[in-house]
Amino acid sequence: MGRRRALLVATYEYEDTAMRRLVAPAQDAEALARVLEDPDIAGFEVEVLVNEPESRVGRAIARFYATSERDDLTLFYFSGHGLKDENGRLYLAMKDTEHDSPRFTGLPTQFVNEAVDESASRQKILILDCCYGGAYAVQQFAKADTAVHTKEALGGRGRTVLTASDSLQYAFEGSTIHGEAPQSVFTRHLVEGLRTGAADLDADGDITVDELYSYVYEAVVAEQPNQRPQQVAQIEGRTVIASNPGWQLPEYLATTLESPVPAIRQTALNPLGQLLQASNEHVRQTARAKLEELTDDDSRAISAAAQAYLDGPTVGPVAIPRVRRPAPAPTFGGAATATVRRWRDRVRLPTIDWPVFLLTVAAAGFAVVSAVLQASWYSIVVAAVLTVAVIAQLRLREAGTSFVAGLSVPGLVSALLLTSRLTNLIPSGLHSLPGYLDAAAHVAWLAAGVVAFVRWRPGRPRPQLRLVLLGAAAAIVVLVMVVDASRSGPHLLQPDLVRRLTPVVLGILGAELALACPLFNVGRPFFAGWVLGGFVVWIGLFDPAGGPTARSVVLFAVWFLLGLVGLIRPAGTDLPTRRWLMAATLVAPAVLGGVAVAVVPPAPRSPIAIGLAVSPDSQFLYAADIGNARILRLSTTTRKQVGDALRVGTQPSRLALSPDGKMLYVANSGSSTISVIDVAAWKVVGQPIAVAPEPTELTVSAAAHRVYALSKKSQTITEVNTETMQTVGGPLASGPNPADIAVDEKGERLYVADSVSSVAVIDTKTRQPTRTPIKVNSQPHDLTPGRDGMLYVIGQSTYAVINTNVESTRPVPQELPDGARIGASDGKRLYILGTEGTDDVVQIVDLGKHQVVGSLTDDLGAAVELAVSPDGQRMYVSNFYQDGILVLDTVGPKVIGKIELQT
Repeated sequence: MGRRRALLVATYEYEDTAMRRLVAPAQDAEALARVLEDPDIAGFEVEVLVNEPESRVGRAIARFYATSERDDLTLFYFSGHGLKDENGRLYLAMKDTEHDSPRFTGLPTQFVNEAVDESASRQKILILDCCYGGAYAVQQFAKADTAVHTKEALGGRGRTVLTASDSLQYAFEGSTIHGEAPQSVFTRHLVEGLRTGAADLDADGDITVDELYSYVYEAVVAEQPNQRPQQVAQIEGRTVIASNPGWQLPEYLATTLESPVPAIRQTALNPLGQLLQASNEHVRQTARAKLEELTDDDSRAISAAAQAYLDGPTVGPVAIPRVRRPAPAPTFGGAATATVRRWRDRVRLPTIDWPVFLLTVAAAGFAVVSAVLQASWYSIVVAAVLTVAVIAQLRLREAGTSFVAGLSVPGLVSALLLTSRLTNLIPSGLHSLPGYLDAAAHVAWLAAGVVAFVRWRPGRPRPQLRLVLLGAAAAIVVLVMVVDASRSGPHLLQPDLVRRLTPVVLGILGAELALACPLFNVGRPFFAGWVLGGFVVWIGLFDPAGGPTARSVVLFAVWFLLGLVGLIRPAGTDLPTRRWLMAATLVAPAVLGGVAVAVVPPAPRSPIAIGLAVSPDSQFLYAADIGNARILRLSTTTRKQVGDALRVGTQPSRLALSPDGKMLYVANSGSSTISVIDVAAWKVVGQPIAVAPEPTELTVSAAAHRVYALSKKSQTITEVNTETMQTVGGPLASGPNPADIAVDEKGERLYVADSVSSVAVIDTKTRQPTRTPIKVNSQPHDLTPGRDGMLYVIGQSTYAVINTNVESTRPVPQELPDGARIGASDGKRLYILGTEGTDDVVQIVDLGKHQVVGSLTDDLGAAVELAVSPDGQRMYVSNFYQDGILVLDTVGPKVIGKIELQT
């Protein structure tokens, strides 16, 4: 792998008084050097030349490119004046350059170009914040004339050139040169994009030159519209200039993965598959971990797709040739035997507890191999702690048993943490082999602890006031962090109670561990092992992969101080060791933590509207805020909320409006209920109606006074009488793989799409199928009622029309672009929402001509629901990753606005 080398040249002071003194260049070079040298960002070897004569800069450039090798990435940056002679040739002004004689005193860009051409490096980046005199506007100092012509001066194969501006444009330094020196607008955004990672536009963890240019261009033009940076590139492939130092799994992907709706979780597969191919190792590990979690998804389609991504092409094992070794000569064997016999009585093994020692060595070996295979903070700390335990036993001899006994107590909590990771009760980045090795390490660790406790004879605990106070401080910090994590939590409530409480229970155990350490202080070796093992627990509980927080820093500082005081100054005031007092002290963290988690209210969540419905007069839009368990009424005219939000069951995910618009039915997938809302009075009617688990689809029959709720989890349909607000009969079997339901206008037949290739028809009176399923092909996802009894079946790549007025129908599938998911209709046109790659697609189909008459492909924030006004003028799209509900004009279609949602 080649080196990453950078040469930065900045000139702001000139011996020729005719050239204005610049302010920004020195600031530019210093800021850029800091970010390029940072090993977590770019990791360049940087050389900086400031205010140097032309001769020295020329030699430095020649040496820089002459010593570059084929695989090196080279970067040359210049900030200062640029000069042209009468023939239009460009020169870089140095400290000793004369304004009237650039040909003999300036650095010709032709020489730079030749040095670049002759360099063996295949990846060359040139960045010019190049400028010369002339003011463009009042208090704006221009840094380029009307024709820099970068491509002609420095263009060529194998290189990328970025400039602050080009022909007929200017590069500005800011509005003043007085006071604190400002940075160049161009370089300031260049540095900011690299330092913060904001230039990682596709969020893949790498910042390419193209991404950096796009980011800088937009930022510069937004601040100075008259300045337009330029890029000239003649390279193949992409050039990665830096890593995103703050990369984390994009919030929209993390939120999607927590969704209870399979169709929403499925939208995360393709982005994760793309991240799996990233060049950034941290990005690949994170993507693989999330895909491995999805292989256990309840949806077979999602788990199969996730496994397909994981089973992609991999590098096969390298065969190692077998080498035949010659048999040892007889004389060598005899000599070896004699040597063993001679030294057998001279060797004395150290007096240590060998069973405990060997188990600890095995644990350390497993942990080290795991950390090498998959490095993470947790695996590295486990390996380091167990390695220290091996060394400590060699040094402490007989006291090593006490040390391992103390180490095993936090080892038990660490084992529980690892078990939760391996069983996916808490988020984990463990792959299979490293996970098994970590498990083997913990088994050996605990076995060593058990043997140590059996063979060790502890003394009486001697808790000391100062150590107990430090332990209590650490326990309080842990409880605060646990309560805060529980309060913030994921955006969507985790429906699995065990998964939701596991981190809380483990955190409370960590607080108990912190307080129990000084209470059961039975000697320095035991105390030292306990403190050392505590670091493993803190890393496991509060993974610092996203960067340390203020609270985690405080925790580690208090814990380190506890160990330091306990080991260096062990003497102190002993506390009474009455059993009831120690028991009460140990119970306190569990009681306080449990009460705090139960009592402290959750943090406000940003509203995310999932279910949508439009009133018959097109005046109101109803939205289900799934994160905050409420229903919003929004004016389509003012685009403001009307009235208060109504509280319903947890995770309201689907809305169904009665044909007259008077009653609104809400499927609460989190609480497995249906809420009923009187629209005119705008209030919830009665108590929630219990239905089958996790209802996700609703359909209303005004003629039969029925609401039908589909539970994909139990594959059943619950029938509800809208007059009595009670369920009717038992659960009705929906058939395998149900996707959506609909009822005809008379309320006589129920239609169930099976998400494979057909639609089942059920008689609502007999509750039995009326005929064989209707074949529609193309994996039907959505059933969209239309006018005159028409039912539109939206499939993966087709749609079909079922006439519900007749018993026998043979729909003919109509072609659609692949990726369709959800539909809506105003009677004349069919509106279909789908995906294409990472973009959302909205298509409008003329039902008379059966032709697509309008289409929009754009990033709509992972759209999940589509509603159309009955007058056919507006579409409303809810999504996960953009604030509010998007408003689309059906002519086009095109986005014309947004309805903001109140928290």
